[in-house]
Amino acid sequence: MNIEDRLAILETIANYSYRYDAQDPVGFSELFVEDALWEAYAANAQKPELQLSGRAGIREWAAARLARRAGKFTSRHHQSGTVFESWTADGAKTRTMVLVTHQGTDEAAPSPTLSGVYHDVWRRTPQGWRFAHRALHHDRHGVHVQS
Repeated sequence: MNIEDRLAILETIANYSYRYDAQDPVGFSELFVEDALWEAYAANAQKPELQLSGRAGIREWAAARLARRAGKFTSRHHQSGTVFESWTADGAKTRTMVLVTHQGTDEAAPSPTLSGVYHDVWRRTPQGWRFAHRALHHDRHGVHVQS
């Protein structure tokens, strides 16, 4: 994998945070292939606590979730430490650490609310590198990503 492809994937990871935190569910969903899968797992779980299928399903979930929290708090998704595990000309696998913070409208500072690792499968498309499968593995039990 050349440096341009690596940088394009890192740019897509950054856009994931920026688009979601900017409350842009359409732009957020465009980072995924049409038949993408997004999952969230509690620590050491074998089955996902949340599973979203397809770009439209991801967009609908993000729009509903962002609408429920509008005016209540601001979130920030801090992603770092991306490791490239494997790649081909048209696909790749990465892992990226994530820390999510929330800051209520009446709070002076943000608080960490979630940490974990994203396990990603990538697909090269005519629009660039897109998520084919994104699985969030939480660091602890009891985290609810539905709210």
